[in-house]
Amino acid sequence: MTSFLTKRITKFRVLAVLLILLGVLVLATHKNVGKVIRRQNETKTILIWNGSSRKEVRNFGWGKDAFVNKKCPETRCEMVDNRKEHPLHHYDAIVVVLNDEFKSPDQMMMPDFENNKRDASQHLVLFTQESPPALKPYYNMTRLAHFFNWTMTYRMDADIRFLYGRIIPKENAPRTPEEISHLRERARVSSPPDAVRNKTKTVAWMVSHCDTHSQREKYVKELSKYIDVDIYGRCGNLSCALHVLHHSDPQCYDMIESTYKFYLSFENAICPDYVTEKFFKIMGHHIVPVVYGGADYTQHEPPHSYIDARKFKPKELAAYLKLLGANDTLYNEYFWWKDYYDVEYSIEDMSRHGFCDLCQKLHEQQDGVSQFYQELESEWGESNKCQPFDPIWIS
Repeated sequence: MTSFLTKRITKFRVLAVLLILLGVLVLATHKNVGKVIRRQNETKTILIWNGSSRKEVRNFGWGKDAFVNKKCPETRCEMVDNRKEHPLHHYDAIVVVLNDEFKSPDQMMMPDFENNKRDASQHLVLFTQESPPALKPYYNMTRLAHFFNWTMTYRMDADIRFLYGRIIPKENAPRTPEEISHLRERARVSSPPDAVRNKTKTVAWMVSHCDTHSQREKYVKELSKYIDVDIYGRCGNLSCALHVLHHSDPQCYDMIESTYKFYLSFENAICPDYVTEKFFKIMGHHIVPVVYGGADYTQHEPPHSYIDARKFKPKELAAYLKLLGANDTLYNEYFWWKDYYDVEYSIEDMSRHGFCDLCQKLHEQQDGVSQFYQELESEWGESNKCQPFDPIWIS
């Protein structure tokens, strides 16, 4: 009898323990589900790890109000820059700015996670507007393998596009090659816009970096043998006022628009998708940009709205610019698109798109689902796809 009771008591104890464990499991599961739901709906906190003084960062603003003030589609985010206020695992995204102007150890230091443990829902974001050749002397991309989850750059394949500018079709923009051809023909015979009339000079260039990876300065030196090029800034003998937020004062661009027919939008590196403000600002004015870069410009702007210098030798380009400059009909055709597209090129537009998109992407991601860049060397390091200067381009 005693043996029978002992066995019954043992069974009840085992059953009780199993019921307790089941209850704990159900409770834990409930808490985890609640945690997932909570995290998906809560405000996402974005830590700007470094570079908070950069104009493209500070222009957006701080706290939760920034996303409301910028009229972001998704506003449940908060932007902060105090890396010591909370442990690193507190943040939904940590944005690390890579820039060739950073020199101090604090600016270049990467987030250091205790025991290399990171929240699976957290995203480290590589943010840069610089070309790979500019970054190469300062950052070892091999050491950053398996570190970043997302990129936020000017590249068209970036996880978050932080473009220097955008050319946006209006509702009345042409949709077919036939429509574009018709508008170009009409521009040829129409009266030119007021901003196009009375220009007295041919080519202008504003530039402050005189020794570049693209060696654009060599192309311009050769071009200057065949056509007058007025050079403003540190690399020329003409000057234009600087601006606290912009590289050059907006009045400089107004002066160039009223005086010159062409502007050299030459990039300092020939890299995929690298199209900077020096192009988009000119597209926002009535002047024809002459581009020199590694991007596929057809991805950014309407056809026949710019001239690609890399399709000409300098002597050939000079002859073509002289031809257009002497023929109002041919020159006016380059402005056929002005009534059908809007141009964005301000710091405000650039930062709004970038950080609004980052906020939205954070809310679209499922918790616990992450990607890592297994390597960055092939795009941003020693093996990058930027083209070195080839003397054949000018000879």
